[in-house]
Amino acid sequence: MKKQSIASTILGALALFVTSTSSAVPITDVQEYINNTATEYFVVDDDAKYNSPYYRWSYEDWGWVHDGIAGSGFSSIVLEISAFDVDYSSGELDMIDVFDGASWVSLGYLAGSSDIWDFTTFDLTGYSWAEAQVNAGLQVRMDIDTLEEGWLVTLGRATLSVDGGDLVCVPTPGVPCETVDVPEPTSVVLLSLGLAGLGLSRRRRVRN
Repeated sequence: MKKQSIASTILGALALFVTSTSSAVPITDVQEYINNTATEYFVVDDDAKYNSPYYRWSYEDWGWVHDGIAGSGFSSIVLEISAFDVDYSSGELDMIDVFDGASWVSLGYLAGSSDIWDFTTFDLTGYSWAEAQVNAGLQVRMDIDTLEEGWLVTLGRATLSVDGGDLVCVPTPGVPCETVDVPEPTSVVLLSLGLAGLGLSRRRRVRN
């Protein structure tokens, strides 16, 4: 009875693990030039960073929508936006907003320096509405040069990652993202079941 109880406890814990992990898989959605829509202006590559319509003024605000990511119980939700020539330390303010399902929420300003590409990271993990909006397709918009002081900015790509993501991207546009090998939850569970079985079998042989 004791052996059965131990086995049942292990199997029950692993079943709970399956339930909790199967609904959350690391994924990164990338929005960039190759999937631009008519109203999106991610730049094609670094050579075009000063060209119209990518290098944009305060009256040329725009936005985009990430592909929906299914799942629940995400451990992290992170939005990264690659921008060029953000003179934040000199007073350039490019505001980023996201839609929470009812209204637009300001996340803060793009960071960066003059004439370089850099990512600005926005952590959405703590927002109660974030998971539902990630499922539906997160809507993002940018208010360029909110103070209208003559600043311009170019965007390279935006990445939305859940549970750490499955891609590694650099801010420079035109450079492909690299895939990260992420073990599937079912594979982890099967390995755990195998180890648990070996442990019980060994314990049984020792007692005999």
